[in-house]
Amino acid sequence: MSDATDTLFTIYMAGLQGLTAVVGVLIFLLSLDDLLLDLVSLTGRLFRRLFIYTRHKRLDEDDLNRVPEQPAAIMIPAWQEGTVIRRMLENSCATYRYRNYRIFVGVYPNDPDTLREVEAVARRHPNVIAVIGDTPGPTSKADCLNRIFRRILSHERDNDHKFRFFVIHDAEDVVHPLELKLLNYLIPRKDMVQLPVVALERPLWDFTGGHYMDEFAEFHTKDLVVREWLTGNVPCAGVGCGFSRRAMLKMAGLRRDGPFNQSSLTEDYDFSMTLNRLGLSQIFVRFSVLRRADALSPAIGHRRTPMVRDLVGTREYFPSDPGAAYRQKARWFLGIVFQGWETNRWIGSWRLKYALFRDRKGILTANLAILAYFIAINFVILVLIDWLHGHRIGYPPLAEPGGWVWTLLLLNGLLLINRSIHRAIYTYSIYGLAQALVSIPRQVWGNVINFMAASRAMGLYFRHKAIGTPLRWEKTPHAFPSEAELRPFRNRLGQMLKSRGALNDHQLALALARQRRKGGALGESLLAAGQVSENVLYETLSEQTGLPLVDLQSVRSPAPVPIAPELLRRHGVVPVAALADGTLQLATAKPLTERVRSELAAAAGRPVSWALARPSQILRLADPLPGEPIR
Repeated sequence: MSDATDTLFTIYMAGLQGLTAVVGVLIFLLSLDDLLLDLVSLTGRLFRRLFIYTRHKRLDEDDLNRVPEQPAAIMIPAWQEGTVIRRMLENSCATYRYRNYRIFVGVYPNDPDTLREVEAVARRHPNVIAVIGDTPGPTSKADCLNRIFRRILSHERDNDHKFRFFVIHDAEDVVHPLELKLLNYLIPRKDMVQLPVVALERPLWDFTGGHYMDEFAEFHTKDLVVREWLTGNVPCAGVGCGFSRRAMLKMAGLRRDGPFNQSSLTEDYDFSMTLNRLGLSQIFVRFSVLRRADALSPAIGHRRTPMVRDLVGTREYFPSDPGAAYRQKARWFLGIVFQGWETNRWIGSWRLKYALFRDRKGILTANLAILAYFIAINFVILVLIDWLHGHRIGYPPLAEPGGWVWTLLLLNGLLLINRSIHRAIYTYSIYGLAQALVSIPRQVWGNVINFMAASRAMGLYFRHKAIGTPLRWEKTPHAFPSEAELRPFRNRLGQMLKSRGALNDHQLALALARQRRKGGALGESLLAAGQVSENVLYETLSEQTGLPLVDLQSVRSPAPVPIAPELLRRHGVVPVAALADGTLQLATAKPLTERVRSELAAAAGRPVSWALARPSQILRLADPLPGEPIR
C-alpha cells in the first residue's frame, strides 16, 4: 500500500477501535439493566411461590363466575377493516362467556366495505352497534375511540343504562372466553386492567412475524410484571385492556374531545401514563385456566388430550411483511419515545423514572445493535483478508487481548448469551422448543427491523420539529385467523354443555375418556351414547361457533343453486335460501374447513353465509336435485 493509503487505513482502524470501545461500553451498561430486570423477575417469582401462593388461594374460574355481571362496553375502532371485522365480531360474540355487554364499532362514512360487514353482524347480533362518524377517514385511532365513547354516553342516556367498565380492542383481535369475566371480577377495585397480548404463531421461516412472538412473550411475561410491581404503572397495550367507569369519566373531563389524546400516535400509552398521574390504580394480570388440548401424538399416532394452561389474554397476528412491521414500530417509537418525552419528561418516583428510561432506551439499543453488527462485519472481513494473504498482513486488533476493551467484549458476549437464553425460555413457554431455538437467530432480524423503525421515527420527528411536517397516524394492515386456527381459543363444548346443565362433571369425564379411546368429535360421541339430545347439542354448537341454527323442517326441497349436487353431497351441505342482499345461505351439520368453504363459495359464484343444521334434517335433504340458479 502507498503512504496515503497506509495513513487512511491507520485512521480507519483507529476510528474502528474507538467505535468498538464506545459501543462496547454502552452495550455493557444497557445489558446490565436487562440483567437487573432478570434478577428482579426471578426474585419476584420466588417470593410469590414461597410466601404468597402458599398462604393465599389462587384465583380460579369459580371465583369469576360468582361475581354478578356488570354492563360492559367494548370499543373497536375500524378503518378499512372489511376483510377481518365480520369474522372478528362473529368470533367474539360466539366466544365470550358473558352476556351483559355491547360492542360499539367505530366506522367511517367513506369506508363502505367495513360498514357493510359491521351492519351484517349487527342484524344477527343486536348487541353489536355501528358508530358512524361524521368525518371521512382516516383520522386517528384516538379520534375514533372518542367518537365511540360519545356514542356510548348517548346510548346510556337513551336507554337509561350505565356501563360499569369499558374494554378496547382492535379489529384483528382474538378474544378469550373468560376475558370479560376476569375484568368484571377486578373492576372497579382496579381502574385499569391490562391482560397479556400474545402474538399468534407464525411458521418457523417467518422471521418478521416471529420476532413479535419473541418480544411479546418476554415483555408480557416478565417486563410488565416487574414494572407493575416496582411502579404501579402499567402501559396500556391498546387491546385487551379494561377501564373502570370512573377512569373513563375522569379522563374525558381532561379534554374537550374525549378521554383519548388525539395528538398522540400511541393514545393507549398516553392514556395509562395520565391515569398514573391522576393516582388511579392499574394492574397487569396473568391468569390461566386448565383445559384439555386436542392434539395428535406423533409417537403413537393416537389423538391425545393433555391438560394445558390456557392464558386469558388477547391473541392476534402481527405483521409478517417487513415494511408493515417497521412502519408500525416507527409509530410506537414516535409515540412512546418522542411524544412520551414531550408529555411526561421524567415524572414520578425514581422507580417510574427507571421505567420511563426502559421505555425510551429502545431508540438507542436499536442503533447500537446495528453499529455492533457493522463492527463485527469489519472484523470478519479483516480476518478473512489476513487469512487469504497467509497471515502476512497482521492488522492491528480491534481490542488488545487482556486489555479492558477485550474484557468488556467478553462480558458483553456472556450477557448476550444470557439475553438469548432468557428470550428463548419465554418463547418456549408459549410456543414450544422449535420456536424457542429459532428465536435466537430471529433476534438479529428483529434488531434490523427495530433499527429501520428507529431511523424512520427519528426522521419523521426531526422533520416535524424542523419544518412542521405533521405526524400522521398510519394504519397497519391486519389479518384474522382461519376457523381451524380459532378452534383452540373457543369455548370448550363439554364445558358449555355442563354450564347448560346438560352434563355433570362425572358424565363429562366419562365422555372425554370415551373420546380419547375411540377418537372422533365429542359431540358425535355424546349423541351416539345418548347423553345429550340433538336439539341441545346443536343449540350449544351454534352458540360455540357463532353460526345460526336453522330449522330445515319447513324446507321441502333444497333451494336451487349453481353448485354440482355431488359437491354438496360430498360435504353434507344443503342450500337453504337466497337472502335479501343476494347472499346464498348454506347449512351443514358441522363447521367445514376454510378450503371447503372457499371451494363451495367459488362454485356458488356469489357471497355465501353459513348456518348449522341438525344431522337428522341434513340427511333428509342430503340428495339435492339440480335446479336453476337463483335469480
